[in-house]
Amino acid sequence: MPKKSKNRPSRSEAKQLLRPKGATSLKVKKAATKKARAIKKTVKVAKAVPQKKPQVTQPHSSQAQSQKLSATQWRWRGKRESGSAGSNDAERKKQFAVPLTWHHSLARFRSLIVWSFMLVAVFAVLSIVSGGSVDSKKSPIQQKLAQVSTLTLDNENADATASSADAEDNGPVVLIATGDVMLARYTEQRMRDLGDYTFPFQKVAEFLNSADITMGNLESPFFPGRTVPKDSMVFRADLDASKGLVFGGFDVVSLANNHTMGYQVPGLTSTIQELKKANILYAGAGKNLDFAHTPAIIEVNGKKIAFYAYNDQNIPPKRHGEATATMPGIAKMDIESVKNDVKNALTLADAVIVSMHSGHEYNPEPTAFQKEFAHAAIDAGATAVIGTHPHIVEPVEFYKDGVIFYSLGNFVSDQFFSEDVQTGLAVKIMIDPEKPVQVEFFPVKIDKTQPRLLEGEERENALEKMGLK
Repeated sequence: MPKKSKNRPSRSEAKQLLRPKGATSLKVKKAATKKARAIKKTVKVAKAVPQKKPQVTQPHSSQAQSQKLSATQWRWRGKRESGSAGSNDAERKKQFAVPLTWHHSLARFRSLIVWSFMLVAVFAVLSIVSGGSVDSKKSPIQQKLAQVSTLTLDNENADATASSADAEDNGPVVLIATGDVMLARYTEQRMRDLGDYTFPFQKVAEFLNSADITMGNLESPFFPGRTVPKDSMVFRADLDASKGLVFGGFDVVSLANNHTMGYQVPGLTSTIQELKKANILYAGAGKNLDFAHTPAIIEVNGKKIAFYAYNDQNIPPKRHGEATATMPGIAKMDIESVKNDVKNALTLADAVIVSMHSGHEYNPEPTAFQKEFAHAAIDAGATAVIGTHPHIVEPVEFYKDGVIFYSLGNFVSDQFFSEDVQTGLAVKIMIDPEKPVQVEFFPVKIDKTQPRLLEGEERENALEKMGLK
């Protein structure tokens, strides 16, 4: 009989081997059933216990109000840090808890802001649409000239009750034009010492005020500061110096020159503000390119006279703060620009006067660019071209239906080193669109910054020297 193997499985092991895969032992089944019954019994007991609903009461006192914000009505904010399960709950509530009423108020506030922005956006879109529809009906010329402010000057012979549109035509408009007006350096020191800012114009005020319109080239921006040294080329004048222009009867000034932007945008802004306070118009400068090329218009005797001003960018140091589409500055001399500007202005005005700051200093002859620019302005329809900058008088040219003064020299100045820089020219122009332009010449002598009209033999000699006799 064969011997039994020592590795024979036991009875329990044999049953285990014979049981199908995935089958569970009876003991395991009984244990699972017992556990399930215990859980079910626990759930039944929990359901049987009635839950107490929180009692809501209307607060009638500060104590009740404080009970309203009980711990059950606080919302937790922030994330629990890892490992903080055992931290103190009371301390965590103090640190992170925010009352629900705060959240409700914050939600309402956010909604209010959103609706406000939506309303603003809607109104902005509507205004743009409506504004665009109006502007689209205007031509580019009309849009540009719509920016022009017109100064209407009283005339003692005109009916005071008549509107500017219905003003009676009382003959030609008389315009007096002067050369460079420089109120800085020694000129300013003289005015300060005397305590009188009208000093430079005291001997010519009556003459200047005799015209319907008086214009000049202002070479010193109005900007507060100390007196400029004698050898400095960066000019500035006291704000009160504008009183001298008013006393002198100036109605419009050119700002297109190489000194206006000496104190950059702040200086230009201050100058424009003072001129506006004095009710004096300006041309050739503004807050951007369009405004720098916008004419000043003065209406008198039923006629509108437009004024443009330009600065030659070739004058050293060739950087004078010319205006751009987005930056304030002055208008630079450009032949195509002056043609377009003059033609556009004539759709609104009866005559156009152009000021050009160009040429070589102390040179008695105009440059080729001065001539080309001036001729282009007259060809476009300008009545007169007024030249400044050389500080001495240059020739006068009657060209077609207009007149060109290539340089009127100095008018108010602290230059005393030669007879030529102390002798300037003022001109009286009779403007009538229906008649040829007429001109009278008035040479002036500058004595210690103060101009005076030359008379008699002095006048004749000066006119002969200028080639105007």
